[in-house]
Amino acid sequence: MKTNRKTLLGVPLDNYQPKEFLSEIETSLSSSGIKTIFAVNPEKITRAQRDLELLSALEEADFLIPDGIGTVIGLRLIYGDHISRTTGIALMRRLLELSSLKGYRIFIFGSEPDVNREACKNIMASYSSLNLVGTQHGYLSEREHEDLVREINSSAADILFVGLGSPKQEKWIHQYKKLLKVKICMGVGGSLDVLAGKVPGAPALVQKLGLEWLYRLIKEPPRLKRQLVLPRFALAVIKEKFLG
Repeated sequence: MKTNRKTLLGVPLDNYQPKEFLSEIETSLSSSGIKTIFAVNPEKITRAQRDLELLSALEEADFLIPDGIGTVIGLRLIYGDHISRTTGIALMRRLLELSSLKGYRIFIFGSEPDVNREACKNIMASYSSLNLVGTQHGYLSEREHEDLVREINSSAADILFVGLGSPKQEKWIHQYKKLLKVKICMGVGGSLDVLAGKVPGAPALVQKLGLEWLYRLIKEPPRLKRQLVLPRFALAVIKEKFLG
């Protein structure tokens, strides 16, 4: 998978079309060992530049999907390739659909107890044939995490979705991946909030235009502080393009 790996501001990303990501991931489900998946957006790239633990988790990941329109534009500007966006929640939904068809076993870990419960309820309503073998909210004490890993392994899950927010989920996966027996482990960020109906998904036209960030900002004004990273990210990409 790393043959099409590129870097943006020193942070790795994979240049594959959405269908190619799904095909590569499905191939991984029939192979041995665990494969990790992270979505990478401008905020995560900026954080990874100063957070070496996060950067290490990304560098050692097997699939790094370009999420966030800023990431895609940055890659296109630097490399000139026609790089398509793959959002984390879209890939999660594709994997849930694939799993419901192929019988892959799913474990969902993360978010608040009520959000986890409602997301799982809605997922099962949408994918009635899904083999959901375990769930666990993300509010655990440090000593409970190794017990959780044993529970996940005992469930014989093929795919583990981890929704702890970034960078916590990347670091958690990086820390425990050698102990986990799943085939695929994916950080899904706030996708559980969307699937639970707590956070409304952006309309199709907004998604097509790459303006989910603006839609989320309007719906959740406290996100403004997080979005302030975007101008700095854009300036850094421009400098890399024209000044090397």
